[in-house]
Amino acid sequence: MNNKIPIFILVGAFLTSGITTTITFGQLQHPTATKNLGYSGNYTIQWSYSYGSSAWTCARYQGPQPIGDADNDGKNEFLISGRDRLLRVMKWNEQNQTYIQVQALHPPLYPLVRCSAGGMAIGDVMNNGKNQIAATWYTALYQYSNEKYNLVTANPWIFFHGGGSSDCLIGDFDNDGQNELILSGIGYSSTSPVGEITVFRWNGVSLKRIAEWNDPDAKGNVYMAGLGDVNNDGKNEIACAYANKVMVLQWDAGNNVFHPTLIQQYPNTQQGGPFGCVCKDCDGDGKAEILVSFYAPRITIFKWNGSGYTTQFDITWKGADPVIEGIDAGDTDGDGIPNVVAGAGVTHVLQWNGTTYVETATLPTYGWMAVECIGDCDNDGKNEINAGNVDVDTSGQPYMEWIFKYEPST
Repeated sequence: MNNKIPIFILVGAFLTSGITTTITFGQLQHPTATKNLGYSGNYTIQWSYSYGSSAWTCARYQGPQPIGDADNDGKNEFLISGRDRLLRVMKWNEQNQTYIQVQALHPPLYPLVRCSAGGMAIGDVMNNGKNQIAATWYTALYQYSNEKYNLVTANPWIFFHGGGSSDCLIGDFDNDGQNELILSGIGYSSTSPVGEITVFRWNGVSLKRIAEWNDPDAKGNVYMAGLGDVNNDGKNEIACAYANKVMVLQWDAGNNVFHPTLIQQYPNTQQGGPFGCVCKDCDGDGKAEILVSFYAPRITIFKWNGSGYTTQFDITWKGADPVIEGIDAGDTDGDGIPNVVAGAGVTHVLQWNGTTYVETATLPTYGWMAVECIGDCDNDGKNEINAGNVDVDTSGQPYMEWIFKYEPST
């Protein structure tokens, strides 16, 4: 989601309701097996929270790396963002068997600046062996010290040059063994120098802008980019979707430029184009595929065949909600084989069977699922699914976050 400064001062109330009367904030959800709600698969709603029904203040935002050890204590936290100008740091409380908010982060210069974090990530941006929290609002970086998260630095270059940032991720884009902070977004005018991808590096004092991709042939918004070795050359690439096309960007360190590869060009329609990208192993062969979500109830998985990218899988859930950024891959059921999760209103859990991807579960979510992330949220060594919606199907429906946990005994 785009990180814009809103026109209105947003006021909202946080409500504690759920999709059934037994689902309330701070309660363990083992009694609520998803199959007992009419859905398939052995998953339970471990935790859920309603942020209210206002589209202005309650919608939830995505970040491709929201689960990780943010305070460097050996246990994971997860991040929740939305249109309420807060970035919540959540942590599993073993004693109370629920997730609690340990801190709410504000944008730089708050309350003078009132914007929302369209994207966020946990990772080692400083390359000091410790993780930080990155947020798209003014390209900000937070470090945990003295028992709280503190703003370390921000670089407003994107916003000061007529652009917006939709998401961010942390990783080694130039294959030098050091992480960078990758911002995706758009320049809002023809004269803006902001491109689809802007890369920042920690120089020991601040975040310095070091690289960018600005498509000379098209201008589009990259809502969510992916990073990984998608062509099996031992080097990372950036995969991104914008302007009805899917691109792979390979960094040329000798010339300090990106070399683009067009994977797919789609018809120039107002709706239905590619939206987000994830680069992860989907079929369990140890090699990263490119997962693409759409502004439609559709996902496509591209795989490198040694000489080019081919379509390994494509599915459309007719009549469902758009997937937008709601896509991820990881082992959600503890069998050692990756799953693909995609939110098209209902959350679909898929797994490779050696020939194709088959549905193994459906989970009770609704609306436009901007959040679908896999990671170990409760620090038991097993992954959960974090889900959240940025739009709803019916006026008055609450904007939600869910944590789904696989329970083989349910």
